[in-house]
Amino acid sequence: MKSSTWVDGVRARQLPACRHAILRRARGGRDRREVPGRVVQMLSARYVIANRIPLAAIDLTFRVASAAVLSRAGRYRFVVGGITPRQLAATLARIRTIRSWPVAWVRTARSYLNQARTGRRSGDLAIAAEQQRSAALCYHFAHIFELENLERRRRLYRRAARLFRDVAPHLAPPAFPVEVDWRGTPLPGYLRLPESSSRPAPLVVLLNGSSTVKEETIGWATPFLQRGLAVLALDTPGSGEAWDLALAAPGQEDIAEAIIDFTSRVPELDSRKVSLLGVSLRGAMAVQLATHLPELAAVVAVTPPYDPAPYLPYLHPIVQQDVAWAIGVTPADLPNLVSHITLVEAVRALRVPLMVVGAGADLVVPPAEALRLYRAAASPKYLLFLDDANHVAFTHLEQWTAAAADWLAATLSEA
Repeated sequence: MKSSTWVDGVRARQLPACRHAILRRARGGRDRREVPGRVVQMLSARYVIANRIPLAAIDLTFRVASAAVLSRAGRYRFVVGGITPRQLAATLARIRTIRSWPVAWVRTARSYLNQARTGRRSGDLAIAAEQQRSAALCYHFAHIFELENLERRRRLYRRAARLFRDVAPHLAPPAFPVEVDWRGTPLPGYLRLPESSSRPAPLVVLLNGSSTVKEETIGWATPFLQRGLAVLALDTPGSGEAWDLALAAPGQEDIAEAIIDFTSRVPELDSRKVSLLGVSLRGAMAVQLATHLPELAAVVAVTPPYDPAPYLPYLHPIVQQDVAWAIGVTPADLPNLVSHITLVEAVRALRVPLMVVGAGADLVVPPAEALRLYRAAASPKYLLFLDDANHVAFTHLEQWTAAAADWLAATLSEA
């Protein structure tokens, strides 16, 4: 996929150029990209309009044309998650109301489970494991658009987590269930190790956004493993299975120490070379953890909020509700907590090398936020800005994960 892309101030059209440019770094806080005006317009007309579409209008669209109206960009997350284009098209065509979103995805999950049972009966355990993994992801995709009943939403996700856990060690490569002890609470995660490593491997810890979970993000591990980096997909408070154990709250920066302590107990991992990669809301969290614990080797923030207070009132109600559920509050409470998410002060104290991934077509976090974070950082820093990418750059997942893996491999080799 071609995309107009900024890589640390160098404009490129093809991914290979981006990958080679990744090894050049800006040091000492110097910004080499010039953008007309203050930064860019904070909220574009497209952003405001998209975030003002009422749920009733979405529901009416589904009734008239089904969820098959979802754009190619909107579909990409599901395809990357392992849902075949044919199954995805059939699933979306069955969605005729917002309420039928979870129902349609559960139906698709059951289809994958039937294929998994067929694979086990025929002795093809590898295929069976992959089919059950896809079923688990379907339950996950079902739960993210369950908007009316929090308990039903949690039941759907718990089903996803159980299905994935049962087959995780049998996937290729295996995903080993692990727990990071934090204040006596076991934060669940999945660990994947690079093949044939003769020495302890550097570790990349993936932190969820408000709608992603470890069962989804562990599927992003391949480019990191190919570069000799181990990957830990972790549910932190308020996300995934950890939601049932602890909600997100201010003052949880000691999760960083818990991660280092976990790493020191695993012989295959190098506790001196631990990096964080957070997406969306937990892209900001990753920066906060790295500011709190400068012993971390590097941090990557993907489409993170920098200072969300000005645009919080404009966020779509679905997004506000999703974030509120993760924190354990109501959307009306979010303005009182937004000051704990801002990175304006934290990034000034950051001493850890930072990579920022921005998305020019982001309709959740304004694209300017990535640029503001990059410019404010005083530590060694690197910017990958994808002009055509959506939130979390799902449309360009292969590009930014490969670029992040290159940058982390180079950065951690110097740590």
